Amino acid sequence: MELQELKQKWTMLNDRLSKSELYNKRVLMETIQGHNKTAYEQLSKQGIFNFLTTLFVPAFVVPLLHEKGIFHDTSFYLLEAICVLGVLMVVCRLFITSKLNVVEAPGKQLKALVNYKRCYVYESIIGTPLAAFGICITLYLEHMTSPLGIFFVALFFFTGLFCGWIGYRRHKSTMQEIERNLKELEGLSA
Repeated sequence: MELQELKQKWTMLNDRLSKSELYNKRVLMETIQGHNKTAYEQLSKQGIFNFLTTLFVPAFVVPLLHEKGIFHDTSFYLLEAICVLGVLMVVCRLFITSKLNVVEAPGKQLKALVNYKRCYVYESIIGTPLAAFGICITLYLEHMTSPLGIFFVALFFFTGLFCGWIGYRRHKSTMQEIERNLKELEGLSA
């Protein structure tokens, strides 16, 4: 009889342990998904900030400079076209960001993340040189060679470079965190 009781108690403990493991696994998966949701929201907020900033320049700054006579028609249209392209790039990235969903399977999330990273790289590789090209052509067309003008262009250039570097580092660490979490989720769901 003692052996039978021991078997029964052992079976009960084994059942409780397996239920506990399943519960812990589920809690861990929900925690990781919560971290990814926060990271996706952060990417979305950064995208909205970039959108508003990129929209502000062609909507207010460039027309104001044109109205004050600082930019002539050719420079104005060139900068407006480049700014509109920048806005379109940010809108594409925001659209892809909206496709990131923590409810999806980790494999699907990794594919969506690859698309997002590709869009981010295109925006950085195409958008940044395009903006620099627009500024250089505008300076050439407007003959802004005064020392004060060059000082402000250099100041804005280095400020933009510094802010871009900080943004890139933050973005890179967020991407690494998301990828690490998705790989953990894949391991847990397997």
